Amino acid sequence: MLEVVPVYVVRLSEQVAPFSHGEGKQVFLQNVKSAMKRWLEKTSIQTEEPVPILQKGIYLRSDIDALVSESKKQKADFILVNTHARKGLSRFWMGSFAETLMLHSQLPVLFLNPHSSPLPQVKTIVVPTQLTPGSDKALNRIAEFAKRLEAQLVLYNNVEYFVTTPELAFTETMVFTQNIQKEVKQRKKSLDQIASKLSKKHGLKVKTLVDEKELRVSDGIIRAAKKHPGCLIAMTAQTGPVLSVLVGSTTRRVVREATVPVMVFR
Repeated sequence: MLEVVPVYVVRLSEQVAPFSHGEGKQVFLQNVKSAMKRWLEKTSIQTEEPVPILQKGIYLRSDIDALVSESKKQKADFILVNTHARKGLSRFWMGSFAETLMLHSQLPVLFLNPHSSPLPQVKTIVVPTQLTPGSDKALNRIAEFAKRLEAQLVLYNNVEYFVTTPELAFTETMVFTQNIQKEVKQRKKSLDQIASKLSKKHGLKVKTLVDEKELRVSDGIIRAAKKHPGCLIAMTAQTGPVLSVLVGSTTRRVVREATVPVMVFR
């Protein structure tokens, strides 16, 4: 049985100064909790006692740290948040609570797009992988999660290759095509080997999908998810100095654009 603990981070700008410390603090927290309960009564979700957190930091990272800290205190398996599904120029900039949480949370984060359809049961988990060294740990974590849900895994790999142009000579095009075919064959073999290991280790049904379409990777992932009923996408968020700026464009786009739940692991 899934236990849901509603948590609300009261930012510094939302706090009433005289009541955010001292004797008035408990009264203020109780008022916030009462407001949370009234809002929750409008939903059909059965939840645990709501938890308000008074945040003293002025930066978004402070809010993130407070939520993660409370989640660990609650011994949560993952954190659930909504996205805003922003379009246009804003999709290229980071700063939203959900996406900053994706980068810094040590716990898995489950993202729900506001346009997502209800998902009574997770039957399939689509897992994009680039077949890079060191991905075994993340794949095993996702496989353990899938086993708990009794869901099958679909390991997805997108063949990112440039499109041939009329300027290429005929012989060059032939060589290029042959190299691509060889690469696709090798990727399918590697993916099948990984699937076999995961299946034996975790007792799961694991399928593979090598996507050869000329699509943006995020579009291919979302398209693959739409083909499977009761689907959830599971991805990994890497960290590092470059990613702190680029924010993993593929994962970011999938989180913002997918109409199925997206679980991000670190």
